Amino acid sequence: MTNTNNGSGAVWLGEHHNSARDHMLQADFVRKIHELRKNRLGKANGNMSVGLEMVQIQFQPALDAYIAKKISAEEMREQVQWQSRWSWSFENYLPIFEACRELNIPLIALNVDSEDLGLVELGGFPNLPRDNLLKYMSDPAGFAEFARRDSYKTYVDYVISPSYDMHQQMGILKSTITGQQLDQDMSFSNFFSGRILWDESMASNAIKWNVANEGGLMVGLVGADHVKFEGGITGRYQRMANGKQLDCISVILNPSLIDTRPSGSVSMLSNTASATSATKTDGLTLQLRYLKRGIDAGSLDSGASSSTGGVLALADYIVLSKL
Repeated sequence: MTNTNNGSGAVWLGEHHNSARDHMLQADFVRKIHELRKNRLGKANGNMSVGLEMVQIQFQPALDAYIAKKISAEEMREQVQWQSRWSWSFENYLPIFEACRELNIPLIALNVDSEDLGLVELGGFPNLPRDNLLKYMSDPAGFAEFARRDSYKTYVDYVISPSYDMHQQMGILKSTITGQQLDQDMSFSNFFSGRILWDESMASNAIKWNVANEGGLMVGLVGADHVKFEGGITGRYQRMANGKQLDCISVILNPSLIDTRPSGSVSMLSNTASATSATKTDGLTLQLRYLKRGIDAGSLDSGASSSTGGVLALADYIVLSKL
């Protein structure tokens, strides 16, 4: 990934939130990219930042205070309301935060405020005041156009729809992210709207940082689901970066079979077998084929190579930790 040495844009490191080894790998990425950029650019902090899915944008002042060494890590945890708004182990992320504080690398909040996401989960986009929506969506026309791409329906059918089905089977669609109870399961439309607002917010806030920091590189720490097959953050960032000479690099850390197949379609036994194979990657789906417009999935013509509209790559890079 030589682009990270002195290029500008974003590198998205797709993680598993509960994986300590993923977070150690992220901390290593941050330190090594900083060292390369500091030497090449001659800037103490490497003109880079670390973007966080884990923190909602309303809490940016707490991240700034932590990097400025005005508050401790524990105080930052409390001020960003980590336990109630993210809940995954704070300690696993601590090596990343400590590296950024030591190297004076800004931490940037990327995620939607729960209060706003809850409104969308309750009533869709019409339920969110326009001023609130524009905090996360800097390009409404591009946002709408993105959903009309030939490849996007394939992405939704493969990634988002199965995720909704799995959430429904687990019985966790009876409340919004803020805990508001619903009379029935959240509709797919509202679930989908919340999911794409999440992705759009992270891509949009990354672009805002890039525009404000010419030549800068953001290292985005986000869930692997938001990175894979180009329909989440990465495709949205590329759309917004068009004409701005910004690179967009996607990375999946320590992927397993489950990461590359529809949610709920892989047994834990199969996943373990793939993860313990000689290559650690047996059976991974590396490309997702989509059809040309007008060709229906399952039709007689759908299997023909001439019906292929293109393929979506799992990611630009797959990176495995050393055992």
